[in-house]
Amino acid sequence: MIPKNWEGSDFYRDLGVHSSASLDEIKSAYRKRVREYHPDLNPDPANRERFRQVTLAYTVLSDEKTREEYDDYIFGEEEIPRQNAYVRREKKKNRFFGLIGRAAIFIVVLLLLRAFGFAIPQVSTNANQGSISSALQKLTGSGNNQILALMVGPQGPPGPAGVAGKNGFIGLNGYQGKDGLPGAPGAVGEQGPIGPAGPQGVQGTQGTQGTQGLQGLQGINGQNVTISSATSDQCSAGGYVLTGKDSSGNAISVPVCNGSGGGGGGSGILGTGYVNVGACDSNVHISLESAFTGGEFKMSAIIVDQLSGDCDGQLLTATLKVKSGTVDGTSGTYVAGDTYVCSTRLSLDTNSASNSVALTSADCTNSRTNANSFNDLYAIDVSSDSRGLQIQIA
Repeated sequence: MIPKNWEGSDFYRDLGVHSSASLDEIKSAYRKRVREYHPDLNPDPANRERFRQVTLAYTVLSDEKTREEYDDYIFGEEEIPRQNAYVRREKKKNRFFGLIGRAAIFIVVLLLLRAFGFAIPQVSTNANQGSISSALQKLTGSGNNQILALMVGPQGPPGPAGVAGKNGFIGLNGYQGKDGLPGAPGAVGEQGPIGPAGPQGVQGTQGTQGTQGLQGLQGINGQNVTISSATSDQCSAGGYVLTGKDSSGNAISVPVCNGSGGGGGGSGILGTGYVNVGACDSNVHISLESAFTGGEFKMSAIIVDQLSGDCDGQLLTATLKVKSGTVDGTSGTYVAGDTYVCSTRLSLDTNSASNSVALTSADCTNSRTNANSFNDLYAIDVSSDSRGLQIQIA
């Protein structure tokens, strides 16, 4: 029975040699295959299996006995392969002649024994007449042994020890095992004790206080003025009576009489109040003044007084709103909704807190018509709303 790993193999093809290759040719082919397939020289994974098969083929074919067994397996016992035909014929021939030689020697020995007068026992195959072994025992007496020793000769000295065989090739390293599966995650550890509270942080510095917002404009007092004709008792030359309220809210009635000849003029105050005009002064007094001209009260000036010298060099702006555009059927140069913007650059006594400034027609312009017609604005057409006049210094 052949080894399992011989089945289905072709060792001659694995080594790349002909079936008539000698042992030297097999060794040479094996060394060539080692250089070609050894994994340390050629790390291709497929070379590992090729190298193993080549090594097995060399192990079998380099040994005469295993090669003979392998040839019997491959070619059959009677179908001797070409590469060993001569060798096998010589071996059979040598075995044949060896048998003949040993038989001839045996016959010569028998003839010599007979020539010396020794009786040769008859050997029979019958068990009752003795056996071959008993006949041989009769021939192995002391005299016979001496004769055999003279014919064969003494035993020769033992032959020299055989040369030690070469070390085999170092076996291949085994395949590296695969990495094991990753371990399961460990259990969550217990929560440690809560650490002590850290020291309290330093309190931040207090932010700076924001600037105070501007105070809203105070409503204009005295704009709700009723104009009526003066009686002869009030004005001998005729005139008008202005009825309204003073700064304290008390009812007041002011007659405005015509001058002599009817062409003279008087003056009146429509209203006064205090406003905050900005950072330079928080308490500024304003008043609207009118002049009696041509039998009607018309705007003459916007008075801003009690000004602080800190406002020197800044721009004073006043906006006056018109509420209606007709008086007694006479239309002026403005319409309801127009605004008069009056402005001037302040030139004040910086050491005084009671400077006074008058915004007149030269400082005022109708924002719609772009005309300096402040003198033509009837006092009765000035807005009585709290937002009718706005003052700003910037």
